[in-house]
Amino acid sequence: MKMKKIVFIMSLLIPGLSFSGSFTDQAEIVSINEAYQDHVIREPYDDCYIKEVYQGDGDGSATNEIIGGIFGGIVGNQLGKGDGKDVMTLAGAVLGASLAHDDEVAKSTTGRIVTKEVCERKYRTVTERRLSHYRVEYLYNGFYFTYNTKTRPNSNTIKVNVTVSP
Repeated sequence: MKMKKIVFIMSLLIPGLSFSGSFTDQAEIVSINEAYQDHVIREPYDDCYIKEVYQGDGDGSATNEIIGGIFGGIVGNQLGKGDGKDVMTLAGAVLGASLAHDDEVAKSTTGRIVTKEVCERKYRTVTERRLSHYRVEYLYNGFYFTYNTKTRPNSNTIKVNVTVSP
């Protein structure tokens, strides 16, 4: 190990000496710091409860309006003549759908209060601080260096690869 240091020091002191190479040496660990990171966990759960809602007598679908539009279109087609046949078909379809919709709205005012179970998907968020890595500071040849590692060093020294080049 003494020879390696002598070669390293000579390569720094003698500028005309052209030497390159690499070797392994020991460095002293100065400090080890734990680095933490926030980890967010989203847990889904169902929040179910009983709710009173107004329920009209209408069925709530668009089926009645569609059927009313079809029958209105057929009647309008029968009443129209010549170029006015298309206009009467369209007017009959719109009128039939409108009448069916008005009937549905009238039925919705004659309803009752019912209770039903309602479930909503909600999320519970938990944040945990977890160990992310270790930040290791070491001293080699009078200079301080740092590196990150997933495993904690188990001694006071580490091996370092040293490369020397002109």
